Amino acid sequence: MGFKKIIANILAHSPLPLLARRAHRRELSILMLHGFAEGEQQPFENMDHKHLEAAKWRAFAEWIAARHRVLPLSEAVMCLEQGKSLPDHALCVTMDDGFRSCAEIAFPMLERLQMPAMIYLETDFVDQKKPIWVDRVSYSLVGAGKKYAELRAMKNELKKQPQDDIERQVIGLEQQTGFALPPRVDDPALPATQRSLDWEQIARMRSSGLVEFGSHTVSHRILGRCSREVAMMELRESKRIIEERLGGVCDHFCYPNGSPGDFTAETESMVREAGYRSSVTTVGGWNAAGALPFGLRRLGVNNELDLTGFKLMVTGVMARLQGWEKS
Repeated sequence: MGFKKIIANILAHSPLPLLARRAHRRELSILMLHGFAEGEQQPFENMDHKHLEAAKWRAFAEWIAARHRVLPLSEAVMCLEQGKSLPDHALCVTMDDGFRSCAEIAFPMLERLQMPAMIYLETDFVDQKKPIWVDRVSYSLVGAGKKYAELRAMKNELKKQPQDDIERQVIGLEQQTGFALPPRVDDPALPATQRSLDWEQIARMRSSGLVEFGSHTVSHRILGRCSREVAMMELRESKRIIEERLGGVCDHFCYPNGSPGDFTAETESMVREAGYRSSVTTVGGWNAAGALPFGLRRLGVNNELDLTGFKLMVTGVMARLQGWEKS
């Protein structure tokens, strides 16, 4: 066992998790997940650790079900809007992008535990089966033999660029490396982790009463780095498609990338103008009972965590060690 794991196990069995959990009991926790995976994966599939192993997901879900009041995100937002008190240890589960594994791996566990969740859909990924541009970058660079540090640096650089023409920049990278993902994620050559949900799966999960669906833009452009015209298109068009496909209202929005600068006071104004009631970011932390339901913080769950690390993150021990700011 490595030194870090030894320290984590010592902390997990100390009074700190209980004390930190109590400190956050009246705040809203929102978990951020993406996709899920079973079996061996190719190098490009999980470079960012966003596809959580199925066994870890089952262990994490059972742990939070036993210790938290898991709420639909829409219910938590309504409490924030109306200034109502949240239940102690309130928690929401959210999943970004719309990976097929949310239905095939995550949903059976949600159903077994009767646990609600919100899935934010990138509509080009789901409706048009277009690969997410950040996954295209991973595939291109891994195919060209780049290491993880180089991949992270290139992605971070692209995320800082003006997003109106991000498609042109990604195509340029693919041409430069000679490696490009197939144009559709339902291509049989692609592994399961890269597939998107279809509308039949979405409708089935929605009919269970457990899963809600929000918008994650049309094409995963980072709104804070778009022109106003393009940002409003991403907000309105994704909302329109989801509402037409599901026959209901799409009230909730998730920022791609979601770090400071990816969302701004101006983008929050646009989110409201487009008709959304909430927005979530990737900024780590908790949300106070009196918080506005825009720019909400989340706790990121990825495949680097084991159950001990997950417990330390959700209880708040990790935040104290790393000096996170509370909302």
